[in-house]
Amino acid sequence: MTNYKSIVKSLQKHYPDAMDVAIISKNGKILFSTSKWDVKGDLKAFLANWSSGTAQSVEINGIRYSILQMEPERFIGTNRHKKGHLVGAATPDGDKFMIAHVKAKAKGWFHMAYPAVARAAAMMKKGSKSQFIESEVDLANEEASIVKAPQIKSTKHSIDPYLKAEIEGFIEWMKHQEGLYSYIYYALQENDSDKISKLAELYHELYRLFYE
Repeated sequence: MTNYKSIVKSLQKHYPDAMDVAIISKNGKILFSTSKWDVKGDLKAFLANWSSGTAQSVEINGIRYSILQMEPERFIGTNRHKKGHLVGAATPDGDKFMIAHVKAKAKGWFHMAYPAVARAAAMMKKGSKSQFIESEVDLANEEASIVKAPQIKSTKHSIDPYLKAEIEGFIEWMKHQEGLYSYIYYALQENDSDKISKLAELYHELYRLFYE
């Protein structure tokens, strides 16, 4: 049986800005919720809005969130009055959802929160080997295992949902008006030779990755 409490604890340890978390079934039943977050009365409307793909805002626990992104597997919203952000992710089979209320002052939340929640959601799938890397020792071990692993061609089914979520988050950060574009534009305006030089190197690496 899935230990929802343990998964949420791991998420909040890895990403402390996730203040409140709830795990819900696709029919709106609460499977687990952190103690102070009362979302039961809002779930039916929330899931209906999420699945519609057309809603402009949702309300959870008395806070209205403007929707920034909404796909079957991903939900990202923010409160315009600085009361926090709402991030949701579906499990890989789409059978359950995890939603998290993120601190208003969380740094880099737009491209950091969803990958963390998506990884936790992936951990709920039966037989999942998904997990958070909690320490430098664990990271070193994981890197070592990657080096030693047989080199095989990747397939769609072998992609780690967390890694995919990180790339999706990176893409959104590139597109967001306060994301990568603004940083690059600022570096150009300031004639920051060091950053411009490194950006040129990155550009060539990306070019080689996709065109050579």
